[in-house]
Amino acid sequence: MIKQLILLIQVLGLFFYQLIFTGDLTVTQKLPDSITQGTEAVVEITIKKEDITGFAKVQQVFPDGFTAEPVETKGATFSFKDNKVKFIWMALPAESEFTISYKIKPNETTSGDFTLGGKFSFISESERKNIEIPTANFSVVSEPLVAETIPEEPAEEEPTTEDPAEEPVVEEEPAEEEPVIEIVTINCNRTVESVEDGKYKVTVEIDKKGIQGFAKITEQIPPGFTASEDDSKGGVFSFKENEVKILWMAIPKGDTYTVVYSIEANSETENGSYNIKGYYSYLENDVTSKYNIDGSNFELNVEQLVAEEPTQEEPIAEEPVVEEPVVEEPVIEEPVAEEPTQEEPAAEEPATTDNSNNKVTTTPNPENGVTYKVQVGAGHKTVASNYFAVKFNLQDNVSTINHEGWIKYLVGSFGEYKSARDKRNNVRNNVKTAFVTAYNSGKRITVQEALMISNQKWYK
Repeated sequence: MIKQLILLIQVLGLFFYQLIFTGDLTVTQKLPDSITQGTEAVVEITIKKEDITGFAKVQQVFPDGFTAEPVETKGATFSFKDNKVKFIWMALPAESEFTISYKIKPNETTSGDFTLGGKFSFISESERKNIEIPTANFSVVSEPLVAETIPEEPAEEEPTTEDPAEEPVVEEEPAEEEPVIEIVTINCNRTVESVEDGKYKVTVEIDKKGIQGFAKITEQIPPGFTASEDDSKGGVFSFKENEVKILWMAIPKGDTYTVVYSIEANSETENGSYNIKGYYSYLENDVTSKYNIDGSNFELNVEQLVAEEPTQEEPIAEEPVVEEPVVEEPVIEEPVAEEPTQEEPAAEEPATTDNSNNKVTTTPNPENGVTYKVQVGAGHKTVASNYFAVKFNLQDNVSTINHEGWIKYLVGSFGEYKSARDKRNNVRNNVKTAFVTAYNSGKRITVQEALMISNQKWYK
């Protein structure tokens, strides 16, 4: 009586546990109470899965002396090996409730009472979860035994209920689990290699001898970086909230495999030391295990393009607004304003000598007269040719010129200030600190000077 009460409490506990943690998800099975030696019987498993989708598996374990073959798989891959029946779906059926079935056949020497349970495994929120299949008891009998006197049945039931029914479970489970524990070895190594300014290649090598089925890599990427897939070895790659995940329903074959992804610093990310850490999740004896991957440090040391000049140049460029009412006077005194233009040939000598210090690195020889350009950055070291395309998605050709110890990065060349102003407004969609600069025969001058020399109007 006490034994039955304990059993009832355990069953009720399992019921409420599944009710709380799995909601309406239920798995039931149906099979005959008795099977005759050498004949077939059908096992049916009904799964009420609600809105669960994706990878899933049903697994049941038989003692020695049985064979199995599929009847209805509902799109699953069926296998029977090492006394294990498996149904594996890469994507569960669309129905909220469905039934799978298979035939079992005990051989001519198998007899006794047996218990059949199992597990329904599925993926939810990138984690492996299991639902126990309620156990069912059945007997395997021989026809001569059934044909003999019925009184002998109770005498056989007592020992077979206590011994044969329990012995296969006790003997089989450790025999299957022990080899897995012996051969499982996990080792993961990560390397971070700088590819170019602000961009790195991350390589994770996994040594997973003995591991099969579901696995996942989770990597914590420092804030200020984005990640993209390079080689996931068939896994599903995702990057969200500074977390890289690579998920496999079935681990790649071979003892070792390597995955590669890239990370790149955002334009606002400051130079300094950063760290990547993560872990490798896998199934060991149907239990999720985790291997922590050692953290990897790396240095970000990107040439920072300064945006200080706009704050110096733009207020100067705005001065013509103050002088706008007096703009007529320079027009009347145009001959005076033109005097520097007449002396321009004499001023060309310094411009020529300046070329030794102010070399144009990616543009042709300086233009004659006043030209306006849009400056998108300045630094003390030349950056990669695709820096602005990668960092700011700026598709314009960017030229450079040396000026007062700085490398200035420029876009466009215009004879009218208004055209340069329009270009600046357009470029600011990509580079917020872009501003207009002016040159007279290749020599840097203020925008105010350029407007006066070229007799042009300033536009905000």
